[in-house]
Amino acid sequence: MAATSQRPEIIALSQGLRGIPHCEEYERMISGMMYNPNMPKLLDARHRCRGLARAYNNLVTTAIPSTQIFETRLALLRQLVGKVGEGTFIEPFFKPDYGCKVVIGGHSFINWDVTVLDTSLVFIRNRVQVGTGVNIFTASYDTSVLSRQKFVEFGHSGSTIGAGSIVTKDIPPFSVAVGAPCRVRKTIQSPEEEQDSKNPYRDLVREDQ
Repeated sequence: MAATSQRPEIIALSQGLRGIPHCEEYERMISGMMYNPNMPKLLDARHRCRGLARAYNNLVTTAIPSTQIFETRLALLRQLVGKVGEGTFIEPFFKPDYGCKVVIGGHSFINWDVTVLDTSLVFIRNRVQVGTGVNIFTASYDTSVLSRQKFVEFGHSGSTIGAGSIVTKDIPPFSVAVGAPCRVRKTIQSPEEEQDSKNPYRDLVREDQ
């Protein structure tokens, strides 16, 4: 379930990072609360990241002397992520979601095809080596059926399927399933069971209604 209050210590850690889209929804997002990802500042931040990532990943290295590739990539990387130390190199394709919430220390190496969904802060420290195809996710899906009925998430029959799953058979209602092959890992409450006075979704109302 999503957090119900902001986390000042997380918000403070993000101060001074490049490209941060400061707004109320941003602070809710990095605190793990429910938030609106379609707020203009958040949309702009993601679009900015897509453009910078494209420039980084599609760099034509044949047009650059081999002695300059490292520094050229580092200069592009410093525009893409919130902060990066000296001596760090990332092979393409590097795919962050916002980029601005990724902090990478010095003399680290990230290999091919790494994805970072940085809805909250991601810290990769000094002298870290990351292998190919690694996925770093701070994002998740709320499994509350009531939240989806309130138009916060969208789904059918209360089922949630984890990323990268291979579904080979029917997944029952009110369940969370993940894996290859996809298997049910836990069951969740039905809408009737979620009608509890302590449930933050019970009285949830869309802001645009």
